[in-house]
Amino acid sequence: MSATPPPHSEDDPSGIAPPPQPEPQSREPLFNAFPGVVLVLGAVMLGVQIADSMAAGQGGLAHGLIYWAGTLRTGATAEAFPPAPGFGLSPYVLHVFVHFGWAHLLINLGALAAFGAVSRAPFGPGLRGDLGFLAFFFACAIGGAVLHQLTHMNAPSMMAGSSTAISGLLAAAGWMRGGRAGMLRLAVPWFLINLAIALAGLVFPVPLAWAGHVGGLLVGMAAYPVFVRYLRVRPTV
Repeated sequence: MSATPPPHSEDDPSGIAPPPQPEPQSREPLFNAFPGVVLVLGAVMLGVQIADSMAAGQGGLAHGLIYWAGTLRTGATAEAFPPAPGFGLSPYVLHVFVHFGWAHLLINLGALAAFGAVSRAPFGPGLRGDLGFLAFFFACAIGGAVLHQLTHMNAPSMMAGSSTAISGLLAAAGWMRGGRAGMLRLAVPWFLINLAIALAGLVFPVPLAWAGHVGGLLVGMAAYPVFVRYLRVRPTV
């Protein structure tokens, strides 16, 4: 693999070419391949799921608090709960840490592992790079939550899960692998899948937050080059 960055093209209108990927090293420990911030996000999701599972089996207060603070509710479902913390805004961020069961969590953890490391890389090393990545991650999450809210305003629903943000990471990983064209190669199929889910939902209920996925994906596609340009850690001279 050449170490020379690819030239700018119409596929990369942002003017920021994805940096070359380093050659994989043999016998590298598994967790060295994942940035610490990605591992921390996954660990918090896992911890919340463990706490929720333990509390739910006992009808505990913690289960109710997790769902109260971390699930986005619309329509009649919203009316059945008191307003969430932060003037009702906490679920727009905290929903990424709440999952509806272990299968839901494990699927999202797999996707986070697949797309998190590559989309974190261009932000650069250290805490500043982690903060830049987190800003992008939660921007995608908020975008997904907002679109779900807008499309389900009058319909009873409850949304949670990190797939809003991970949909943005999918777009970012595509951009890292091949600029704008690479982004579209990953993003368009995911968009079409969720469009099909939305259309199917007109006939029979489909328990998947298609609007959250689409919102996170669109924010990721639009914002990733901008976040990398302005929030990446630049080497000191």
